[in-house]
Amino acid sequence: MRVLICGAGPTGLTAGVELARRGIEVTVFEARDAPSPLSRAVGINPESLHRLEPSGVTEALLAEGVTYRGLILHRGGRVWASLDFAEARPERFGRRYMFGLPQDRTEAILAAALARHGGTLLRGAEIVAMTQDARDVRITLKDGQEERGDWLVGADGTRSLMREAAGIGYPGHRLPDVWSIADIDAPGWPHRDRVALSLLPEGRVAAVVPLGGERVRMISNTEDALAAEPFGVRVAHLHDRGQFRVALRLAERFREGRVLLAGDAAHSHSPAGGRGMNLGIADACDLAERLADGGIDGYSEARRAADRRIIAGAERMRRVVTAKRRLARPATLAAVRLITALPPLRARFAANFLYG
Repeated sequence: MRVLICGAGPTGLTAGVELARRGIEVTVFEARDAPSPLSRAVGINPESLHRLEPSGVTEALLAEGVTYRGLILHRGGRVWASLDFAEARPERFGRRYMFGLPQDRTEAILAAALARHGGTLLRGAEIVAMTQDARDVRITLKDGQEERGDWLVGADGTRSLMREAAGIGYPGHRLPDVWSIADIDAPGWPHRDRVALSLLPEGRVAAVVPLGGERVRMISNTEDALAAEPFGVRVAHLHDRGQFRVALRLAERFREGRVLLAGDAAHSHSPAGGRGMNLGIADACDLAERLADGGIDGYSEARRAADRRIIAGAERMRRVVTAKRRLARPATLAAVRLITALPPLRARFAANFLYG
């Protein structure tokens, strides 16, 4: 069996690693010559760490990133409420923490694991056409070269050419807000093992996510995360900044013939809860296991149902923290105060956040 993968983000690389370590011939094609230095994805949840352990990726991730022990809510320039992930009950996947690493480093670790397990990564190899029949899948690269495989994994993002070529619809809509991020060095920032969140007026939010050392990521549902931040963070150095829009979309199916969709090619949603990269990793691990075991027929139904459920939860969270109604913010703050005051509610909320 030979599997072709379009896209060398975390989803495509995970699929490649999981297939290669099972002895399946796999080639990952990536149009870019190098990984992007700035990306939205940072958080890696316990399920992803559990899934990536057999390949050795988890050990490498843990050696480099930062552990998030909880959440803190800022209000009026001070910590107003906090939640420790160690209180999560019941525990799943052997960990009670989130983990953080910039996506370019996650991709580098996955690419190294792919090579170690015998897979091939081709950068600067843009796929421009795809056809399939009952026997195989054929792709054409921009330079005219053609390749054949038994299966193709479309992990090429929200504007997926593989999804379009397979004739799979991607219904949904784009949200009106512009989100922004900025990666900075912030010496003196005191919360190096926690994610900080501030709920601002008129449905605006701002967050600080540690990336290791003095580096942190600022995130906001405004056009300028640095201008929106209320924490008093001192910016010693700006690494990069960017903006993005959020769309809520779910592919009509995750399989068409010999083409399988995974990650953003299959679903798109807000960054609330840090689910995006983790859903892609789950998709990739599931399809790799099914291909290796010969049971791919249930992939689309199983992953679409699981992803729909988690995306719905992330969307509920986004609506709560970005609500603009006059009484919405006081109600949200009161709910947070109640949750963090009662141990059973703290345990349940921590578990929901960590494990979905």
